[in-house]
Amino acid sequence: MVGESLVKGSALTDVLLVLAPSLSLALLVTAHIALVAALAVRTPRWRAALALVVPPLAVVWGAREQLRRTCIVWLTALLLYVVTLSLASIG
Repeated sequence: MVGESLVKGSALTDVLLVLAPSLSLALLVTAHIALVAALAVRTPRWRAALALVVPPLAVVWGAREQLRRTCIVWLTALLLYVVTLSLASIG
């Protein structure tokens, strides 16, 4: 009985260590595209093109354009991705 719970816990841990980085990366990409799209409708429009290839610029310019919620989501997703990826590489 004890051995079964360890195996189930281990399988659950494995699934979480695979899914967490994937889902956090998906959230990061989605937030980045949302920031770039919001920058694309504001002037100067060239910032959106540059922010597409230099991701930190999207957050900097997004914060200046009062897109604070999206910037918070972007930064939280980045932190979550880094933490979950490092945990997955350890485990």
